[in-house]
Amino acid sequence: MKIEEFNNAIKTKIAGGYLFREDKDNYGNLSAWITLQDKKDIETIAKTVKAYKGRCVVATGYKNEDKEGHTVIYHFDIDGTLINVELFTENETIVSITPILPSANWAERELREMYAVEPIGHPNKDRLFLDYSIAKGVLNEYISLSKMQLGVSDTDILWNNVKKECKV
Repeated sequence: MKIEEFNNAIKTKIAGGYLFREDKDNYGNLSAWITLQDKKDIETIAKTVKAYKGRCVVATGYKNEDKEGHTVIYHFDIDGTLINVELFTENETIVSITPILPSANWAERELREMYAVEPIGHPNKDRLFLDYSIAKGVLNEYISLSKMQLGVSDTDILWNNVKKECKV
């Protein structure tokens, strides 16, 4: 699958608009970065990934420093090509894509447990790691080791630097 083909497949289906950029790493591996204007459009992305027989690899969550809320980045794989889809949630909810792509199950449960970002419609309410006596979103209250050492990771600082390095 070519990234341009994926972009053409979502072009007319994304209701809220999006930003699209392509990147190539030092080894020649292509990836796409998509920033959704409307977080509900993640369902359209998930359906398109499924149509291409892709999967959700992982999701990254972090609290924004400059505005209230979290950014969530889903990382999808389609035949070795990474499609990274970024969305913002100011009310700490996202639409679950696990009913579409079961491979998103653990990633969305981790977002709920660690950052208190609730995947609405997720079929499994069980925790993955933490005891029920520990509050949801516990990572929002602590400074990560990587942030202490480098000043990055659980905020948008790291991702802003990644975006700067992406070739448009």
